[in-house]
Amino acid sequence: MTKLLNVLIVLLAAALIFVIIYPQVQQNRPLNVRFACDSTVASLTFLVGVQESAFVKEKIVPELVFYSDPDKALGELFAGKTDVGVFPWSAVLKRIAEKGETLRVLLSEDYRPALPVEAIVAPVKSPVKTVADLKGRRFVYPPEMRDYVPVFLLNAGLTAEQVKLTEVPLSGLIDQMTGGAADAAWLIEPLLCPLDSTQFRVVQPAACVRYVSQPFPGACIGFSSAYAKRSRVAGGRLKVSTDAAVALSETKADLAKEILARYFPSVANRYQFCRLPEIQRLTEINRTSVGALATRLRVAGILKNDVETKGIFVDPSTLKR
Repeated sequence: MTKLLNVLIVLLAAALIFVIIYPQVQQNRPLNVRFACDSTVASLTFLVGVQESAFVKEKIVPELVFYSDPDKALGELFAGKTDVGVFPWSAVLKRIAEKGETLRVLLSEDYRPALPVEAIVAPVKSPVKTVADLKGRRFVYPPEMRDYVPVFLLNAGLTAEQVKLTEVPLSGLIDQMTGGAADAAWLIEPLLCPLDSTQFRVVQPAACVRYVSQPFPGACIGFSSAYAKRSRVAGGRLKVSTDAAVALSETKADLAKEILARYFPSVANRYQFCRLPEIQRLTEINRTSVGALATRLRVAGILKNDVETKGIFVDPSTLKR
């Protein structure tokens, strides 16, 4: 009887230890996280975080998944093919309006006139010298800007019917102009800084800020609810690591330049890292900016329904490390 009692005590003690320790072990296990990145400077936080081990230090094992179409990439995130991503705000707002799915946003990247990370550019020999000259001309733009083209044209006094529009992957925009297939293009960093000024002219710097929304909430970093459910500390780890990557980008510009050039070697030799998106933590002004952008998109017909933006932003206090 005593022996049986001792066995029961040992088993109960083992079970108690398991109940106490197992959750801690699970919470401390490394998380494999797939980051959806575009090929612009908007993904700088992820690139720096990977290269400088900001994610690894928080027990996140990162995998970068590059995309060219933001709408498709956002759909893949909600389908579970990726976990976290950086997306244009227009794609996020459309997803809420059309699908009722909300990206939980940690950070918003605001583009401002003093730091133009996008611009309308034309070959030196092109007849396009001002925005008004786009009328009747061939204008190419990347998928990241597809939702902003109608707003841009509307506020520039033009219509889509008056401009010959073509969507082209970011990597093909320069070739379209040098090959004579386009009179102007809407470029995003890292294509602007290394631009050859003997071949191209900037027609309108910071076109989004000037014609779409000021300040312009360019892109946001966020995750789906499925990612948050993987672990009680998943969101906390992500917040700490992205904050660390943002701090590195802001304080060590030369390092960030080298990292960006490492991922985009075609521009590395000429890239001077003269501009970066202004990455800010979300505040009330960001909410206001996002709401104003949604209104502009709705006026231009991109959004068919009203969008409620209050539930987009993550309260850092709710995240556990």
